[in-house]
Amino acid sequence: MTSGAAVLLTPSDAFERIVPWLIGGGSLASLVQRPPRELAAEGARHAPAADPRWLPLGTFAVTIYGGYFGAAAGVLLLAMYLLSTGEGLPRGNAMKNVVLGVANGVAAIGFVVLADVAWAAALPLALGFFLGGRLGPRVVRRAPQAALRTLIAVAGLALAVHLGIQAYT
Repeated sequence: MTSGAAVLLTPSDAFERIVPWLIGGGSLASLVQRPPRELAAEGARHAPAADPRWLPLGTFAVTIYGGYFGAAAGVLLLAMYLLSTGEGLPRGNAMKNVVLGVANGVAAIGFVVLADVAWAAALPLALGFFLGGRLGPRVVRRAPQAALRTLIAVAGLALAVHLGIQAYT
């Protein structure tokens, strides 16, 4: 069985209980990531930057999860890219957008072929996806990185708490 088929056959209850922890972990990782200049200065004084050979596997895992469930995939991928590449928020966000765009496109094709689609709900979501994809990068490039990173992390933590309450009560 492929990982995509395993994801489609996994009950959503399993994901509902782990999602708050994934969102919270990704949000905390985004919150504690230091600015790229600070990381570069430290790298010059100490050991070289961490070896990101695990990044493709981590990206694959998050995109499979994100294609199925979606919640927090952006936060997780953004945190992973910020922590592993040392890039700033604009480039980390751009990488996240491209990767999740492809993953969501592949997942959408899979769902159209393998499942019933509620088109009345899917079309407004698609519209929001495309509008956010056009407007989001402009906001990220112009907003102060530290403030935006904090806002993303705090919103992610609030979402984790909200989903945790729903999943465990």
